[in-house]
Amino acid sequence: MKEKEQKILDTSLPLFVEKGFHGTSTAEIAKTAGVATGTLFHYFKTKEDLIDRLYIYTKESILKAAQGDYDESKSFKENVKSLWLNFVNFGIEDPYKFNFIMTFHCSPYITSFTKGRIEEKFVDLLEVYKKGLEEDEIKQIYDELLMDYFWGNVLNTITHFEKNPEKMNENNVELAFELFWDGISK
Repeated sequence: MKEKEQKILDTSLPLFVEKGFHGTSTAEIAKTAGVATGTLFHYFKTKEDLIDRLYIYTKESILKAAQGDYDESKSFKENVKSLWLNFVNFGIEDPYKFNFIMTFHCSPYITSFTKGRIEEKFVDLLEVYKKGLEEDEIKQIYDELLMDYFWGNVLNTITHFEKNPEKMNENNVELAFELFWDGISK
């Protein structure tokens, strides 16, 4: 990715999160990024194209934070906890990317092609976790319900600690995970 393209993505991220799609103009993005409006359109043909690419960029960032962490020598619960913590920590440490994903996940500006392409990567990531299903460690849950339950818990944990930062400590994070685990384990 070229430097100006990256700068436009990095600049537009907080603007879209704070002001939304309609509240953020391409002129404002270009001005804030320190590039000409024509330069913005050189890299992104439309504002929708920019949103679409920003979605890929943020989703790949969260995937990078969570990938390759599965450890066969650990228990299934420990591996699920590690994955859950990676997502929670990502949301707390990089709230703009996490909030962008949450805000624009159901947006009509993200093409179905993009959603399909990026969701395939998440399916690959989670494939290894199907071990727990095969070994009968968690309740029989169809994939979509399990994923919605997982994401709902991650989102609510992040939101809780954003609203109550004084309560974010190791014990309370552990408690939040145990509440999730109790919900899915047998």
